[in-house]
Amino acid sequence: MSVRNKFTITISDVNGSKHYLLHQIIKRFVLYFTLFVIFLIVTGSYLISFLIDEVSGLEVKKESMIAQQKVLKLSNDKLIKDLNDKTKILTKKIGKKSEELNSIKEKITDIEALVGITASLETEVDVRLQNIKFTTAQQKLFFDNIPNGNIVPYTGYSAKFGWRMHPILKRKEFHRGLDLRAKRMTPVRAPADGVVEFAGYHKSSGFGYLVIIEHSYGFKTSYAHLSKKFPVKSGTFVKKGDIIAYTGNSGLSTGPHLHYEIRFITRPLDPLNFIKWNSSNFEKIFKKEKRVSWQSLIKLMQNHLHLAKQQ
Repeated sequence: MSVRNKFTITISDVNGSKHYLLHQIIKRFVLYFTLFVIFLIVTGSYLISFLIDEVSGLEVKKESMIAQQKVLKLSNDKLIKDLNDKTKILTKKIGKKSEELNSIKEKITDIEALVGITASLETEVDVRLQNIKFTTAQQKLFFDNIPNGNIVPYTGYSAKFGWRMHPILKRKEFHRGLDLRAKRMTPVRAPADGVVEFAGYHKSSGFGYLVIIEHSYGFKTSYAHLSKKFPVKSGTFVKKGDIIAYTGNSGLSTGPHLHYEIRFITRPLDPLNFIKWNSSNFEKIFKKEKRVSWQSLIKLMQNHLHLAKQQ
């Protein structure tokens, strides 16, 4: 290689010599450099534009995710509130049911004590109920043999059981029965099976025409101030619901009505408790009427049913 002048560069090899001008080299360098710079600028612009688009997309996604997060948070807060509300309601219901269950257990314990059953408190409630359950047959045995229900259509009473001022004698005395309002000649029906002990005019008591029925298990009923028309007489066996007399106004009476008495081995009982006694409130009578030996009576009736099943 030789330099011919300051502006010419000569390059020689086996193939010959080539001459280059300096300014041509510079032009080419500038051209290539310019192209390179333009390439860098274009590529950089594209990359910057791409990155800007990506950042914008990420910002949009970020905002969308923030909005979704808010929606999810609101939904989550609502679910938590609903869950808390339902938990509170369920807790109240469970508490109420628990109280009801405890009340049922207490009632079962009372009835078990009355019937004479000893059971562990850990025993399942349904098992304990099965042990003390009064079946239809047991209730029928009670209602057939012990006075219960209406003996005349119930329209109220004019004098209740207990102490009162006698309307004719004008003195305070214990009223051993219940004066039921009833029109003259209203049919009187037997409240339980039994046998007529007396049917006629009772001179010494002021009851006028009177019917007395002897029932099973020590119970006795009396019906006073009757009409003199008697469908039954002493010694007649009657079934629950049979007509035994008709209301009237005989004896010491201020008007047509029926004086009704119930006794257990001579002890006077409040007839109203027995009139209201039915299958829907079957056990209540055991607590209301304390003058009857219910526990031993229940055991006796259960033995009767057991023997009847065996036979």
